[in-house]
Amino acid sequence: MEFSVMTYNIKLGLESDLKTVADIIGEADVVAVQEIAVDWFQGDSGNQPQLLSRASGLGHVRFASVLTTVYDSDPPVVRVAPTADDRPGFGLALFSRFPLGPWTRHRLPKRQDEQRCILSGTVVTPKGPISVLVTHLSVNPVDRAAQIPALLRHAQTQASPLMVMGDLNAELAELRALSPFLRNAAGDEPYPTYPSSSPEHSIDHIYVTKEIEIISPAMPLPLMGSDHLAVMAKVRI
Repeated sequence: MEFSVMTYNIKLGLESDLKTVADIIGEADVVAVQEIAVDWFQGDSGNQPQLLSRASGLGHVRFASVLTTVYDSDPPVVRVAPTADDRPGFGLALFSRFPLGPWTRHRLPKRQDEQRCILSGTVVTPKGPISVLVTHLSVNPVDRAAQIPALLRHAQTQASPLMVMGDLNAELAELRALSPFLRNAAGDEPYPTYPSSSPEHSIDHIYVTKEIEIISPAMPLPLMGSDHLAVMAKVRI
């Protein structure tokens, strides 16, 4: 069975609008999204995951809050979300045309930057379940140095086949620790994805385990909906 997968940092739709973002993520069957929110003080109000799910045709969605705000603070004071269900919430989402099974949120190490997490989900395809990890690693190299091995350790606890997707804020050389357990769906020379207006850095990635065959390597899409380009690959299980 072949299907398409995507990772996309949408920046709350601030660079365009949610309709544009929905059209982009609707190009794929399974999509990992970063910088998405529910009832947040920036971007379109309301439940962005639900709005994007309806508009994109990706009928199944999971959302995990990473950050929330202090109650009744004005201006809003951002803090770590104690649970994945905290609202308002800013965080990660997994969209799919296939049903989604159990999911959890896992915190990554925090040193100097804001909290980062993993959304661990299960995509239930007609050919069987696939484990998916959605994450957004820190821009701070000190935090990221702790988060990459933590991401690998968490990935090694998941059932195969497995996909790890997200804005990893790191080039391939820095992510070497993820190999050989995971391989980059873009190959050895991923195309740059950030900033979208003039891409210079390859920081948005799709990693897969050996059970997943890469039919079309991960490539950025030349569609301007965010400050990152969406990255999409076609795979087979």
